[in-house]
Amino acid sequence: MKNFYLKIILPAIFSVLLFILAIFFVIIPRFKQNIMNGKREMIKELTNSAWSILTKYQQDQLDGKLTAEEAQRLAVSRIQYLRYGEENKDYFWITDMTPRMIMHPFRMDLNGKDLSDFTDPHGKRMFVEFVETVRQSEHGYVDYMWQWKDDSLHIVPKLSYVKLFRPWNWIIGTGIYIEDVKKEISALTRRLISISIGISVLIALLLFYILKQSLNIERKRIEAEDELHKSKEKYLTLVEAATEGLIMIIDGKISFSNNVISKMTGFESAELVRLSLHEIVSPNNNKDVLAAFAGNTIKEGKFEVNLRRKNGGFIEVLLTSSTTIFFGKTVNIILIKDISIDKPAGFSSLDYQKLISTLNLGFFKAGIDAKGKFIYANETAVRILGFERFEEMSDIHIIDLLADTDDKKNLRKNLIRDGFIKNKVIRLHRRPGDFAFVAVSLVVINGENGGELVCDGIIEDITIAETEKRQLREMVSHLKANAFLLEQPLSNYLQPVNQLDSETTLNEVVAFFANRKTDHVLLTSQGRNFIGIITETDIQRRILTMDLHLDNPAYLVMSSPVRYAPAGLTVGGALQLCDEHQIHHLVVKRFDNETYGVFNAKDLQTMVRRSLAFFLLAVEQAQTVRQIKKAYEEVQQLIRPLINSEMAVKYITAITTSFSDAVSKKVIELALSEKGAAPAAFSFICLGSEGRSEATLFTDQDNAIIYENVAKEQEKAAKEYFLGLGETVCSALNEVGYSFCKGNIMAKNQQWCNPLSTWERYFARWISTPEAQNLLDATIFFDFRHVYGDENLTSALHETMQTAIAAQPQFLFHLAYNTYNVKTPHISSGTLLSDKHNELIDLKSAIVPIVMFARTYALQHAIPATNTIERLTAIKLRGLMNEQTIDELLFAYNFLMRLRFRNHSEQAEHKQPLSNTFYTRKLIEFEWALLKKVLSALPDYQARIKADFRITT
Repeated sequence: MKNFYLKIILPAIFSVLLFILAIFFVIIPRFKQNIMNGKREMIKELTNSAWSILTKYQQDQLDGKLTAEEAQRLAVSRIQYLRYGEENKDYFWITDMTPRMIMHPFRMDLNGKDLSDFTDPHGKRMFVEFVETVRQSEHGYVDYMWQWKDDSLHIVPKLSYVKLFRPWNWIIGTGIYIEDVKKEISALTRRLISISIGISVLIALLLFYILKQSLNIERKRIEAEDELHKSKEKYLTLVEAATEGLIMIIDGKISFSNNVISKMTGFESAELVRLSLHEIVSPNNNKDVLAAFAGNTIKEGKFEVNLRRKNGGFIEVLLTSSTTIFFGKTVNIILIKDISIDKPAGFSSLDYQKLISTLNLGFFKAGIDAKGKFIYANETAVRILGFERFEEMSDIHIIDLLADTDDKKNLRKNLIRDGFIKNKVIRLHRRPGDFAFVAVSLVVINGENGGELVCDGIIEDITIAETEKRQLREMVSHLKANAFLLEQPLSNYLQPVNQLDSETTLNEVVAFFANRKTDHVLLTSQGRNFIGIITETDIQRRILTMDLHLDNPAYLVMSSPVRYAPAGLTVGGALQLCDEHQIHHLVVKRFDNETYGVFNAKDLQTMVRRSLAFFLLAVEQAQTVRQIKKAYEEVQQLIRPLINSEMAVKYITAITTSFSDAVSKKVIELALSEKGAAPAAFSFICLGSEGRSEATLFTDQDNAIIYENVAKEQEKAAKEYFLGLGETVCSALNEVGYSFCKGNIMAKNQQWCNPLSTWERYFARWISTPEAQNLLDATIFFDFRHVYGDENLTSALHETMQTAIAAQPQFLFHLAYNTYNVKTPHISSGTLLSDKHNELIDLKSAIVPIVMFARTYALQHAIPATNTIERLTAIKLRGLMNEQTIDELLFAYNFLMRLRFRNHSEQAEHKQPLSNTFYTRKLIEFEWALLKKVLSALPDYQARIKADFRITT
């Protein structure tokens, strides 16, 4: 109550005192000053009026109407009787500069006298002051003592204004009595005092009423606080007995909490009081949850929330919020249930987290609808989706991550229908801009509510596994061409047998994998027969989806039956078994039925991939061009069986590209050792089909040299050195087997051996001036790739190219126009067998429209890849074009390239000159029909580019 008086009553008293002080120290002095200024202005204007009379008579004098004496006499007579003021007794007087009185209406005794020694009662010679004032500024104010109007006995203060009339050297003036001003101020003061007293009384009455009302309110507030305190004590007693956590929030702060909350979070009740709820909500919740708890009032409903523990970490709880009105205030009652513990089974969330971390599986909780977002995700799930922290993905809509339209349409529908999805393979957009294949299992946890669909989910990154499946199939076709390896006995490629008893726990299996560094284990029944096999894939896919625990027996996740193979089986036979059953492991038995070992197709696949390393090592260790040529001829022998085995085109070109790059690097190193160190940094680049990593058995040289800009005085020497280097390298490559380019687009041509600045001018000219020759150069030089030297030079040129294209978008139109107008091979539309026998086709010309198509769209969308398959795949993954169109183009490209490789292989086998001319009579009827279909579709893709770039003909 004391604070009430200090805060309410004293300010009211001070306000009245300030009002009174303002009247006496601000308002009255201001009025006094204003009145005095008004009087001064008045006498000044009156004097100017009288002065104008003198001016009139002086003008009559000048006009000859009056003599000087007549004019002065008439002027004096006029001014002598001028009066003003309340009693009409205020007057004007006139003196000269002597000073001598010319005229005074009430002191006629002074008229004509010299007033130089005339003083007022205070000794002031006021008439001399008049003369000094007008002498300095011709007019001014002078204060002195003078008689009260016509009463010569009453002497009072007076303020006069005087002004010089120079033509006659007269001083005319008038004045006011200070007593008049004081009377006015006194009257004003009395009125203001009366008004202020009235206002003060009214203010006092109002303040008294306000204080009385405030006092009543304060008493009620104190009484309410007392009642609230009593209620709190009663409620606290009640909630302390509850088995669930309970929090009361008033004005956005925790008013109190029971002991259950303290046990959950580790915070004492005293620490929680006056904290807001969002201060103990863990920041790893999604943004929607954090926003819901950011205000003073939490909306009613249920929330799954992670609460922060005092000692670090968090606890997952189910929070139920309700609101009520308590003494006019909105109060939140929060019930909290710990859901991080599986009480019936006795397993904590730490057990699940340990298992999930061991198996590299992601766990998440999310809403699955158009607005559904992630509610929670562990670190593995965050990483699989391409993010670094959960906060980055909390605003991401799950549906937006799905790459395939069918998944977006059917995922929610299937969940509503079945309540779960198990091990569904889905293609997802990943954060950095690429894609990932994942296996997802989802379980609906609130389907009965009919609102937002919330699911618990397990996610596994199977991108590598999906890739391995494809690679296994491709490897089988690869090995079919390698009779030596294919016919090797299986016994040469076995691993030791790893086995455990079937009653072994899952926890022991996981530890076994980690300690033995293996990816499989066989389960036995009482140490005898194998009843199943467990692989890393089984562990990753089955434990959580089957709701198993770490102490469950391992046989629950095994694959059965075990697939066996005899020890006499060849590698080819083993691969065929793996392909048929879609597995990677075979248990191999000897003829006596004893276990011999385990065959792992993945290990063989790795070995086959490394088979090229032998030839690459031979090139690296070569000391002469002849030795390199020998390795080149052996690689040609290796590639031809791969071609005949129908191995994927991209793997064949990967081999030819890797080998040609290795040859180029070695040839350059030999040339550098012969010519000495280069005078500047340089980059050796390949162009055309080599630049696209699409070299065939019939590929000539397309290369160039970029070297860094040098000082002008060094230009000639640098040019001579690099031209010499180019001559040496190109000649060596020709000797190895990579023939000279017929168009002379090689590093030994001085036009294509230049500093970076020259190359930048080339590209700028080709792009800004899309003439026929420039566009032709663009088709060759825009597919360039670094091979040896300083890659920064290549990167700089690539950036220059992209910048120039972005600045000159019309270049893309001309490039598209050329793509549209390029002539495609034509074969007759007949179906007679004779048509096929009479046809010749240039396969390189057939592939050119597809290459140009991919190049145009890649440059348009700044896709850095140069390889045609990589370009088309990037266009597909970015969703820039219909997937079916890209798949058709990829099929057509692979089909034509396979024919091209096959044609080269057959020509080499028959010792014929290699060429791209293909005789269609070599095709079977099905291939003939397929070729016609592919070639007839090429104009359709050209029509597509015509429509996209609005090309008119």
